[in-house]
Amino acid sequence: MNETLCIEPYKRHALMCCGKSCGEQIPLLKSLKAKVAAAGLDKGADAVRVNRAGCLGVCKQEPIMVVHPEGVWYSDLDESKLDRIVEEHFKHGKPVKAWAFHGTN
Repeated sequence: MNETLCIEPYKRHALMCCGKSCGEQIPLLKSLKAKVAAAGLDKGADAVRVNRAGCLGVCKQEPIMVVHPEGVWYSDLDESKLDRIVEEHFKHGKPVKAWAFHGTN
């Protein structure tokens, strides 16, 4: 059988580390997905796909998240920081340099 695979288009892909060393980040990941949906960024041309990742190899100042295609890495995340990342980076394309440790040039 030759099925064509497809996925809805998205503008950014956010991967949050949920590896064993980072502790249990699933609640924060679920919160990020809810924040993205509440901002209207879960579908359409500006959609942000949010997924969990295994170990991202940076086991300090967790939780860690990387956002592509920009390649911006964030650390030490919490609910309020996610709010600002969704608003400034995901909605307006401006990475939040205060919590980014790589990729903001």
